[in-house]
Amino acid sequence: MNYDTALRAYTSKRVEEIESADILVGIPCYNNDNTIEHVIQMVTHGLTTHYKDKRSVILIADGGSTDDTREVAKEFQIKP
Repeated sequence: MNYDTALRAYTSKRVEEIESADILVGIPCYNNDNTIEHVIQMVTHGLTTHYKDKRSVILIADGGSTDDTREVAKEFQIKP
């Protein structure tokens, strides 16, 4: 499917690979390298607790951070 998007090529490709999800959570951030890991953990915990039977996707929308926000978010691993 072809469509116009503001997403970067890598992100657009990942969204296409996902194909479908029941829940999409977008987390906007900017220079939050000290807190982004905690935010992702809490969102993951909430999804697991309340929507464990649903397929969920978390999208981190970084606004061009100049700290390590993107790296911290990329390195985060959701544990079962």
